[in-house]
Order: sequence, then structure tokens, then C-alpha cells
Amino acid sequence: MKVLLGWICSVVVVATDAAAANSVSAVAATITTSSSSSASTEEATSLLSIRSTPRKKSPLKVFILCGQSNMQGHGYMDMRNDVGNDAGPFRNGTLEWMVEAYPDTYGKLKNNKTNNWKQRDDVWITYNRQSVGNVRQHINQHGKLIPGYGGDPGQEGHQMGPELGFGYELGDALNNNDKEDGSNSNILLIKIGWGGRSLAVDFRPPSSKGITGLYYESVIASIYKTLSKLPSLFPQYQSIYGESGYELSGLAWHQGWNDGCDTNMTREYEYNLANLIRDIRIDLDTPDLPVSIGVSGMNGWQDQDYYSDSDRREDIIAAQFAVGNETLYPAFSGTVKSVETRSFFRHGQSPGNQVYHWNNNCESYWLVGSSMGKAMVELLKNQNKETTKKYNEGGKFRQRPDMNTNNFYSSNVTSVKV
Repeated sequence: MKVLLGWICSVVVVATDAAAANSVSAVAATITTSSSSSASTEEATSLLSIRSTPRKKSPLKVFILCGQSNMQGHGYMDMRNDVGNDAGPFRNGTLEWMVEAYPDTYGKLKNNKTNNWKQRDDVWITYNRQSVGNVRQHINQHGKLIPGYGGDPGQEGHQMGPELGFGYELGDALNNNDKEDGSNSNILLIKIGWGGRSLAVDFRPPSSKGITGLYYESVIASIYKTLSKLPSLFPQYQSIYGESGYELSGLAWHQGWNDGCDTNMTREYEYNLANLIRDIRIDLDTPDLPVSIGVSGMNGWQDQDYYSDSDRREDIIAAQFAVGNETLYPAFSGTVKSVETRSFFRHGQSPGNQVYHWNNNCESYWLVGSSMGKAMVELLKNQNKETTKKYNEGGKFRQRPDMNTNNFYSSNVTSVKV
């Protein structure tokens, strides 16, 4: 096992109701001794049943969004088709174009009075936004969810990823749980990603043998560091959640392009992804952490001959679906869900031509995030049911027949930086 880098958060201790109970007992004594002879014991008991203490706030629900460049997100939000020296119309597939073309669906993203992007007050977000090679635990962007939390350093406010659709889906589903006290539930998205990183090497989990990936270590350390800094990152956290604290509620994973560039990495992807889920749950002490996987559908439903590496791309998708198959992985039953994304690829109606980045199409990124969010909501509903937890059942690694476990990754990796 690894040694987690030293930002382990102190556990928020929820105050007990002992003081309240003593207070109620005192009220009971007063009622009993001072009530008139005509007041019945039943009436006094009914008074005691009325508790004046407010309903305790639910913990802040924290969701981890992790992956490579497509979790970072490279959807072009505001690119235009220039006409001479003048700015032309927004390109198809930009977020600005989506708002103009489909106001009933995406108009909610804009402030009608100012025409500025609208922030979502009930969804908070942090983003490491780091260049490849920088694995120090940094939080370079944080605040309330608003378009623009995508891309690399220097691209703030102009690119987006799955976080927007995911955050809206979760916010809509969860923010009305506290109606008794008249307030909404906040959620926090901890987004961590770097471009061009593979699961076989960079995010390699400890259980996959070999050298644990440096980026895996950084992800775990970054999560703990972010949690330890919540009061300073979000000043309202202490007043809202000072007693109830936070709870780690889910992991969204969208990654796979680089592994699909190498035959050996592709072959072991299922094995590594299953181990990743197991190890993250162990390192975060959340044995049933819900996991939503957005499969790597950025090739769309293309013919096998359309791209030279289509076979490997399809194998990556098959591996991602396999890990979400409860027949193959009974230990993950009810806690892991893989979602189809290939229909979200836009070949000709996109602002860019980077196939590996969904052709830079914001609608594609929105739909990927929204689908992962819907899957997460379903998993959370399953959590609330009385089901038998199977984390320690059927937990042996599922090994593909053609996998050589003595040589897990190629020494001659042919990956690309995306």
C-alpha cells in the first residue's frame, strides 16, 4: 500500500443531541410541576413531542471527476467563423451556438439580462488545471459551477468538459432534499485531469502490480488536500456544513484514448480499470463508492475501416462496459455503471476537428457529462435501498484469456499527447 501524502482531513464530528435531550427533560419537569390540575398527562406528553431544534443539515456531497484530456474538456465555447476582419457567427457545436440554436434546452446557461454565463449557486467545483508533468497538488480554479471549467492552463473561460452536464444533472436531482429547512443541498465537484495520460502507466493502480502511476498518487493526494481546504476555498462551507461536514458520494471516470493507442495497454484496460475502482475505494475509505464510467465513444459509430485503430478503440469500450457488468463483476453490483456515449459524436457539425476531443463539440461534452450524471443518480438511489454489500464478494481479478500478467505494459508505448 502507498503512503497517502499528508493532507488527511480531520473528521468533522457531528454534535450529539445530549444537550438538547437535557433541555427537553428540564422542560418536561417544568410542565409536570407547573401545569394546572386540569391539564392531563397526555397533553404534557404531546407538548414534549414538539422539538424546536432545527433539522440537521445534510453533509456536503462530494463527487470526484477524473480522467485525461476528455475529462479536462476541450469543447470550444465561443469560437466564431470570421468573415474578413469581422467576427462572424458562432461555429456549430460551440456553447454560444447551442444557446442560440436551442434556447429551450440550453438557455438556462445564460443570464437573460446581462447575456453573461450563469453560475449555479448550489454546485461548487474545484479544478487542478495543470500541464502534463505537473503533479504537485494544486487547485488552480474553484468557485460555483459556470461554463469555462475546461481546458489547459491559459484556456480558462473558453473551453468546457463533462463537468457542466454532470453538475446540472446532479444539482437538479439532489438540490431539493432539504425542503424541511427551506434550503437546497450543495454538491462539490473535485475535477482532476491531465491530457495524454494512460491508465496502464500514468494512472496505474497499485493492485495492477508494476510501478504505481504517479498520476494515480497525485489524484489521491489532491482529493485529500482539497477536502482539507474546504473552509478556505468556500467560506460559506463552515457556516453551512460546520456540523454535518462532507461525504464522498461518487466517482465519474472518462478516460481511455491513450490506452487505445497501444495493443498491450488496450488488452489490459479492463483489468486496470477494475483495479482502479477497488484501489480508489480503499484509499478513500469508501468501500461502496458509486462509480459512473463514460465510455470512450469519441470515434462514434464509425465503420471499422474508417480509422486505422478502430479495433483497439472498440476493445477499450468493451472493457469499460465489462467493468460495469454485474454478471462479470458481482462485487460491483449496484455500485458501478458504464454509459454509452458513441451517439454523442458529431462528425461534420463541430467547431474543431480533433476527433480524440469529440471534435471540440460542446454538445458532445454536455451529453457525456449529463449521461454520467444520470447514471450516478441511479447509483445513489440504489445506495438508499437495503441491499447486501458485495465489496468483499467475488473480488478476484477477472483476467482475459489473452492477458500476460507477467508483462503488463509495453516497453515501447506508442501513445499521443492529447
